[in-house]
Amino acid sequence: MPEPMSSELTEALSAFASKDTILIALDFDGTFAPLVDDPEASRMIAPARKALENLTTLPGVTIAIVTGRAIDSVKRVAEPLNEWFLVGSHGIEVLSPGEVTDYETPWLVPGDLIKDFEAVIAAHPGTRLEQKPFGLALHTRGVEEQLARHAEAAAHEVCDAWGEELVVRTGHGIVECSIQDATKGDGIAEVRRRLNPTAVLFAGDDRTDEDGFAVLGEQDVAIRVGGGETIAPYRLDDAHAVAEALWFIHDKRASVDSGS
Repeated sequence: MPEPMSSELTEALSAFASKDTILIALDFDGTFAPLVDDPEASRMIAPARKALENLTTLPGVTIAIVTGRAIDSVKRVAEPLNEWFLVGSHGIEVLSPGEVTDYETPWLVPGDLIKDFEAVIAAHPGTRLEQKPFGLALHTRGVEEQLARHAEAAAHEVCDAWGEELVVRTGHGIVECSIQDATKGDGIAEVRRRLNPTAVLFAGDDRTDEDGFAVLGEQDVAIRVGGGETIAPYRLDDAHAVAEALWFIHDKRASVDSGS
């Protein structure tokens, strides 16, 4: 069972739930979908899914998934509702509710870069390549530690050889390069611009989520999931704790809407 929410976070979520219009933005992997070795096997846990579905029906509540995954991948693993905003590829792809139905993924990564990453994969058995519209990701989760380190170093060498035109990020068992520069903070800022909510909550578990925390204001709520250094003032242990927090927001919001 996850640790109980701190009194400080409980107070912050209560205040957040009472705002006129709220945006609940969540990273996917490691936040409400536990980290797994195979990225294609990642799924959000049932309590979180049900909480998000119920929150979606409440007046003044909007949901956004904010992830490094491409939209094409988000569609497969998250099965998002049409009412949700989707921010993919670290803020490069931003879709408003309903736009995902007709969205056509632009595949823009140079073929030579793909071949260079495929050579890294071939030389390091067990690693996996994820192709994105604007970049590539080497996944090493589940691979023996020394082999993973060698593979990640080789991926960095490939990225360095391509020069400053590539944006390189690292995370939990991943080295990623992109041909376009954007952050999750950019994606959240764009959703905020389109929606103009009274307050935003963003929760994430990785160093790339720090960019999202950085764009939040005093009226917003930033939550780091799991360990690691963070600028977020609040923490939750894991996906199950995130689900509990979502249900807490739902119940507070529902009571406000009902006037009780």
